[in-house]
Amino acid sequence: MAVNTFVKDCDDPNPLIRALAVRTMGCIRVDKITEYLCEPLRKCLKDEDPYVRKTAAVSVAKLHDINATLVEEQGFLDSLRELLGDSNPMVVANAVAALTEINESSSTGKPLIEMDTATINKLLTALNECTEWGQIFILDNL
Repeated sequence: MAVNTFVKDCDDPNPLIRALAVRTMGCIRVDKITEYLCEPLRKCLKDEDPYVRKTAAVSVAKLHDINATLVEEQGFLDSLRELLGDSNPMVVANAVAALTEINESSSTGKPLIEMDTATINKLLTALNECTEWGQIFILDNL
């Protein structure tokens, strides 16, 4: 199965291959494949390369569209919240974007980003260094 190839690619030494593998797996919108995506996605959210982490953050939002319960049970929302404190501003912006998208599709109405002083400071730090796209997501949440 092609999914096994993507799972193996998530361990590739090249960060672009890892990012493309997790992105591609997130784009395969088939419920039965989600179980294969969880472990590689978890690894990519903690990857040493910021490009892989930012790509994995977006994949969490895509996975949430397919199976919201799985995302919550697997602790991916907490992983996204941890990425709000990442040293790379694009990772922070993508984590904010993913949490915003998940929050908009959630039926609870409870905000996923707790706006305390520490979170606001992290977002303001990233704001100055990320792209305009990232700045819009961060400012919308502030």
